Amino acid sequence: MTSSSSSTYLHKILALECTHQCISVAAATPEGVVEETVREWQRTAESIVPLISRVLKESGSYLSDIDCLAVSSGPGSFTALRIGMATAKGIAYGAGFPLVTVSTMEAMAAAARPHCQAVCLVPVIPARKGELYYAVYRSEDHGVAEVEKTACVSVADFKEVLESHGERCVVVARDISLLGELCRSAGRDLVQADFFTAASLLPIAQRRFMAGDAAVLETVTPDYQQKFRSEK
Repeated sequence: MTSSSSSTYLHKILALECTHQCISVAAATPEGVVEETVREWQRTAESIVPLISRVLKESGSYLSDIDCLAVSSGPGSFTALRIGMATAKGIAYGAGFPLVTVSTMEAMAAAARPHCQAVCLVPVIPARKGELYYAVYRSEDHGVAEVEKTACVSVADFKEVLESHGERCVVVARDISLLGELCRSAGRDLVQADFFTAASLLPIAQRRFMAGDAAVLETVTPDYQQKFRSEK
């Protein structure tokens, strides 16, 4: 699916979002934003490069036109996140582009601001079975500010996390199937983040690019947030 946005950008930015449940690519140009999303995120390896090609063609751009590459850094699916990051680094190395990494949690929280009236935003991403990643952000005039760093918690213990924050706290997640009853019992609102795509990375990426905050490619790694557990 291709969609265009009336938002404008000073630079041409190509963004990749492959962390969990779907993959998407967005191209920002001074004329607007074009993006495509594929729901079969288990097929990230075979889908990501054709997706990039289609988005560049639709936006009327060539890869050589791009000023900056942005990638969602995680946390998320180990395999999809690794493929997205490897693809971004490969393009950046090969073409000599600056690469900006964007926290998936920060981008999801910032993207939720127009969809709810909340002081406190809690983006959530699935982790291992029965566990989830969460972070806490405060909504501000021009974006979000981190209040609590990304952590992994059991679904059962997440209610206690929510109750430790104020009532104007909204949970943001692509998959809300495990969270509905939990949020209701905690008295917290829940927003389904269908709006979160690669285009959500663009505002943050442009600010960082303009501030000269590009990553050193040799040091870029996915933010897995998951510690290895040996099988006994």
